[in-house]
Amino acid sequence: MKASRRQVLLGAGGASLALASPAVAAEPSDAEQLERLLGLERRLQAAYEAALARDAIDPALGKLLLGHEREHVRGLEQALGRRGPRATAPPPKVDIDFGSRPAFGRSALALERETVAAYQEVIGGFRNDRLLQPLGSIMACGAQHEVALRQVLGEDLL
Repeated sequence: MKASRRQVLLGAGGASLALASPAVAAEPSDAEQLERLLGLERRLQAAYEAALARDAIDPALGKLLLGHEREHVRGLEQALGRRGPRATAPPPKVDIDFGSRPAFGRSALALERETVAAYQEVIGGFRNDRLLQPLGSIMACGAQHEVALRQVLGEDLL
């Protein structure tokens, strides 16, 4: 039995919808994206706490950056609201080097870059317009952290 043109077109349309469904379902929700960012911010917070305890960062800079990270964590937790954050603080990566201030500075810079990149990705597809400005502010603060760490490392800022 030969399929009619209409049957072929309907079959192809249904197949393309079936293939598209998993991709749409795989997109993370705003809450899942906030949880992802919260996990990254908690990792930075833990890294700065550990660096201060180990004298791996200038105390003034470390306290300033840690204070910012605590504010970011608090803000993301508030944005998640009653749903409550499910993200836990991932432990600082094994490859974070606390052996010296320059070594930690390079590790912290890599974490800050990863976090800023995550904000850029999240903001591009975020659905809740109300949170775009606060997320953008946190991202900009992370970029300022990058600049401060690069200055400490003596890297060219141009």
